[in-house]
Amino acid sequence: MTRRRGDLGTPASWVAGDGLGWRLTRLGPAALRLVADDEPSAELSARLAAVRAVAWRTRPPALRDLIVGYRALTAELRIGAPLAPAAAALHTATHEAALGAIQQRRVTLPVAYGDGADRADLESLLGLPWREVVGRHEAAAYRVAFLGFTPGFAYLHGLPAALALPRRSAPRSLPAGAVAIADGRAGVYPSAGPGGWWVLGTTPVPLFDPWRAAPTALLPGDEVRFEALAERPAAVAGATNGPAGAADRVEDPALTLIESWPGAVSLQGRPRGGVGHLGMAQAGALDARAFVSAARLAGAPLGAPALELAVPHATLRAERPLTAACTGGGARLRLEGRPQPLGRPFSWPAGAHLEVRPDPRASGAHAVLAVGGGLAPAAGPVGHPDLVGEGSTDARAGVGGFGRALRAGDALCLASDPRPPDLGWQGRVHHAARLSLRLHAGPDGEDAAYAALLAKAFALGARDRMGAWLEGPRIRAHRPDVDSEGVPLGAVQLPADGRPVVLLNDRGRTGGYALAGIVDPRDLAGLAQARTGSAVVFEPAAS
Repeated sequence: MTRRRGDLGTPASWVAGDGLGWRLTRLGPAALRLVADDEPSAELSARLAAVRAVAWRTRPPALRDLIVGYRALTAELRIGAPLAPAAAALHTATHEAALGAIQQRRVTLPVAYGDGADRADLESLLGLPWREVVGRHEAAAYRVAFLGFTPGFAYLHGLPAALALPRRSAPRSLPAGAVAIADGRAGVYPSAGPGGWWVLGTTPVPLFDPWRAAPTALLPGDEVRFEALAERPAAVAGATNGPAGAADRVEDPALTLIESWPGAVSLQGRPRGGVGHLGMAQAGALDARAFVSAARLAGAPLGAPALELAVPHATLRAERPLTAACTGGGARLRLEGRPQPLGRPFSWPAGAHLEVRPDPRASGAHAVLAVGGGLAPAAGPVGHPDLVGEGSTDARAGVGGFGRALRAGDALCLASDPRPPDLGWQGRVHHAARLSLRLHAGPDGEDAAYAALLAKAFALGARDRMGAWLEGPRIRAHRPDVDSEGVPLGAVQLPADGRPVVLLNDRGRTGGYALAGIVDPRDLAGLAQARTGSAVVFEPAAS
């Protein structure tokens, strides 16, 4: 049964054969959200996982990712592609998934209860002896709602009400494999890092391994049980270090990084698709236009990454004769002391050093450096080939490129044979000091916040590959905390402090802050090149 037809060629709302209602909404020009008319539950998570499986199997070519949340699926498409084919695939998938039995995996995770645990705090806060805390946690059956926060982190339904606690007042460092509870749910930390949940123990099962084609131990919709280990493990296992001999492979190096601004240089190119439901980032060049022009000018394939310099400060040595090009902004180049222009190809002799340094007189904020043939780590990209894709670096997942930012001494080889430079791409791009971003309304009914964003002027504060924080007037959402769902590229989140943040390529794939709007993804290259303090305003996007 359908109630009304939207402008995507499919109904805007409908009821599937199992009686579950669905609503389809736009998320800006390159994403859709399919919302179930039901409250978050283990049963709904299983149904969402089933719908995702059908929709992904029958997806149109432009559908790049399909991410599970508490109540919805978020579909992300290639920028500029029509939304109607993806809308049709989602509509059909709800009906097909309703007709078949839900496929459920059952996973048992062994737990060393007490290992690194917040035992005293849990006993005090819950008013239960430790034995009962463990017993209630172990006896429950859990369901994976979705993966988010970090690659492989599973949010689990099913925590007994007697174990419900708010988060800790401040995060602290947690070990890999930490089995934890907070906000009425359970979870397991795949890797060591900061966390605000309460720890009951650790599991030796690696929950995320970038060297496996299926890198996560858990998937949305899985049924999970915890089982106490008889003995404490000597150490919590982590991801593997790759296939045997991977570190010993040596290719003919083309380029060596001599020094750089710490953490600012990485291999980036096209974004990675099909991994959002695993909690992995799409990665890819923040300024896609600069990447394409650098690759064309240098004679590199678009399927190979280039060096992205988030801070244009590095020294590199050519190990063989190269053709190179540097685009983007905010940089000046010197090849053995001789100035080189941005936006034009140049010859780079073997043994010569190229210095990239910030140029306060130039517009823009970061640079992209490509060489003919494209670049790859001399020992090969990190991760399973099915995950590496075209090689963009996801540092949190440790996939693509070096699996991290480059460090002094890292060697790169050519990904393919060089091509002739395409001189039609040469030219110097001017980046405006005042940035105007087209803003589409968000999905959370924050009309007043959307209007406030359009009416105010902001300045760019901090920016990294995850997002850009805006300084200026605080914009308060009517409901700052919402059910966590997939967040598309360019989403404008409003945390409780009212400071807007525009989400970029390495954002977490799900989020629980209200979305007041979505910036047109085609405007994000300008945001990537804006300097700290640059004026930022929003304008309403054409529907």
